[in-house]
Parts: sequence; C-alpha cells; structure tokens
Amino acid sequence: LTSVANVLITMALGPLFTAVLSRIALKTPLPTRTWGAVLAAGAGIAYMYAPQLAGVGAGQGAAKGAALLGSLVALAVPIAGAVQWTLTQHLQRSENAQKVDLVPAVLVGAVISSLLTLPLAFPFTASSADVAWLGLLGLIQLAIPCALSVVCARVLKGPEVSLLALLEIVFGIALAWAFANEALSANVLIGGCVVLAALVTNEVTSLNRRSGGKE
Repeated sequence: LTSVANVLITMALGPLFTAVLSRIALKTPLPTRTWGAVLAAGAGIAYMYAPQLAGVGAGQGAAKGAALLGSLVALAVPIAGAVQWTLTQHLQRSENAQKVDLVPAVLVGAVISSLLTLPLAFPFTASSADVAWLGLLGLIQLAIPCALSVVCARVLKGPEVSLLALLEIVFGIALAWAFANEALSANVLIGGCVVLAALVTNEVTSLNRRSGGKE
C-alpha cells in the first residue's frame, strides 16, 4: 500500500509513543528533551505525509489514498509496541516482578495474531515454496527477535535498545533502494531525517545523562 521508507519511519516512532504512554499510564517523568523529540518527530511525520493528505483531499486518485492507508496500518505497530513495553515496565515494577516471565507471551501473541488474520488469508493461494519462505521469515524476523527483545530488556537500557532498533530503518530503506528500485521522495527524505535526528538525539542524550549519573 505504501513505500518501505514510509513504513519503517512510521514504525520508528515506537520509543516516543512508549515514553508518552508511560507518562500517562505509569506517571513516569518525561524529560524536556523527550517532549522536544516528540514535537520534532511529529513535525517530520506531518511533512512526510502532507502530500498524501493533500492528494486525498483534492481527489487525486486511489494511489495516494492507498499510501495513506498503508501508513495508518504501519502506525498500528508502534502503538501496539508502546502498549507492550509499558505493560512490561508495569510488571517489572510489581512486587512479584521476579516471578513474571513474559517470554511465553510472545507465543500467545503469535497465536492470537494468527487466529485474527486467518480469515484474511482465504482463499489460500500461496505455493509450498511461498509458505516455506513465510515460515522462515516468521521465525527469523518475528519469533526470535521478539523473544530476544524481552530478554534484552532485562540487561540493556531502554535508549540502547531504541538506538539498535533504529538500524532497521537505515538498512531497510537502503535495501529497498538497492534491490527494489524504490526511490525516495523529497518529503520522505527530509521528514524522515527530521524524525531520525529527533530519535537519535533523544536516545544519545539519555545515554550520556545515565552514564554521567544524572538520571
């Protein structure tokens, strides 16, 4: 429905959504730098999607409408991730934190997702080779990383995890450009750079402050 760059940059908003949701649900203090990152990232996203919104409003065909719909679907990912990480933080802070093992939750989530998306898969048209590739993709891209993310959250700081996750944007856009001939529009390039700059600045500042014992 939309470009790889749109999807990856939209999904990168997860850390900021998590920070805001943690502030609302857990009353976690939100530093000024994070509020600034939220505003900057919001401006970058608005600049990215302004042509799509303008095109849909002016009735310029289904292409821009589909791209906007694809971006909204992608937006569901960081929102769901924010809920997940906020719930994880809540459970880790509880009195029985040591007894809560969230790794099995990855399996439960996979089963629920499979059941919800099963009706959308009819009629089955994928070949056995397609199914094999999809199974491998699910294992390598989803199952193993999700389990590792839960484990890593116990030893790595939040900003460290967020910075590592940002590498997906760089590699994803570069691979789509190199192997799928997906060109970047000026709006996506500029808006995406603003979003990435806001995210990186926020996380690096957080790491520096933690290292200096200020947080």
